[in-house]
Amino acid sequence: MHSIKIYVFPAFTDDYSAHPGQIFPGLMERFRSLVEEAAFAIDPHLQSFDFQINNFLQDELRNQFITCLYSCAVSSLLREKFVIPQMSVGFSMGIYAAMVDSGAVSVRAALELIRMAFDSLKEGTLGIHCGMGAIIGLDRKDIEILINQNQLDVEISNQLAPFSFIVSGEYKNIERLLALSKEEGALHTRIFPVTLPYHALLLKSGAQAFAEKIRPIRIGIPANPIISVIDQAVLTTPEALRDELVRNLYHPLNWMATCQRLISQGRCEFIECGPSASLIKNARFVEGDYRFLSFNMAMRQ
Repeated sequence: MHSIKIYVFPAFTDDYSAHPGQIFPGLMERFRSLVEEAAFAIDPHLQSFDFQINNFLQDELRNQFITCLYSCAVSSLLREKFVIPQMSVGFSMGIYAAMVDSGAVSVRAALELIRMAFDSLKEGTLGIHCGMGAIIGLDRKDIEILINQNQLDVEISNQLAPFSFIVSGEYKNIERLLALSKEEGALHTRIFPVTLPYHALLLKSGAQAFAEKIRPIRIGIPANPIISVIDQAVLTTPEALRDELVRNLYHPLNWMATCQRLISQGRCEFIECGPSASLIKNARFVEGDYRFLSFNMAMRQ
């Protein structure tokens, strides 16, 4: 039985756990070439990237740049190996790499979009100390009660699994919510090393400014559908993708619902096109007939 192949593109990376070194001929040459082009056109500091010495894991914007470039190198190599996706998904800010892979935008345009989004959102949250965090072990209702009872300026910005959530909002309220969640019985909580509350209404004004800035950016027809992590819509036109780029900044996501929707269509094979395997870890909590692979696992088949 043939499976539906789905490329998944991460937003950031916490580590390089899926980076295979020199195992796959051409991957590092391709990645380095993209980094050099990006350093020349977008950000000269990218030239200094190194997996051990200068990996940008704590640099919010450059982490997005490197994750996008690595993901694009991976997906192009996968396509050459005849692992062609029927669909793709951009997890959060991974939507830019998904659009590059599908041919809807160039690599340079994707990096320009990432920078425009970051700058617009920063401008829209001036004077507000923001952040994001993770809560594992409580359900949605538990978290919503804690938010409402304590009048916290926090939103659930993504659901990864039945008891795994991401929250976004003002930093002091994120800290308070995580502490309350631990008292309530959460198994694990974590503050993310980001300064923006992605996928929360706090970013709406910045998203509207972003919408104006990206008008000159050309977006083409994707070679395969890209699935919205907001409402699981099937995005097949430039207009739909442009709208998604804006909505993606300030609307809550639901990764679990997206996986469930895709799995309902038949046996799925998700391939994470990125330098870590963070999304694979979450996948084990989603029920259904599917496999979730890192790209190097897919290449070994």
